[in-house]
Amino acid sequence: MSPGCCCGLEDWREWLDVLTGETPWLGHDPSPRIEHADKLIRLWADGGEEATRAPSARPIEIPVRDLVGILNSGRDAMHGFLSLAKQWATCHVPCLAMDLATKLDEDLAISAPLPSDFRRHILRLSTEVEP
Repeated sequence: MSPGCCCGLEDWREWLDVLTGETPWLGHDPSPRIEHADKLIRLWADGGEEATRAPSARPIEIPVRDLVGILNSGRDAMHGFLSLAKQWATCHVPCLAMDLATKLDEDLAISAPLPSDFRRHILRLSTEVEP
């Protein structure tokens, strides 16, 4: 699935709101969209509000309980990126390494604590029994 414009990695925390039934902005053309269906999220590559035609493909289906792990995995990957960026900067521009790492962390909101309601949803999803 190709990302739409105006939706980037810096917006990853907006996906936390999907757990509470919200729909994050996924960008313009090709107008991706999210559909909430009980305990399932359908991610459509196109066919959103600004679409000029019907969806052209089947959606990616994500069980809501899997979204927590997906978001944590993404956050872990960004922590790894941050560490590598700091190592690279230490070798190439040592006087700016800390500033670069701090700015990347701030702009991508990597190390900021997750909201307390996210932890509450993790607990609720982990105690739900699958049918």
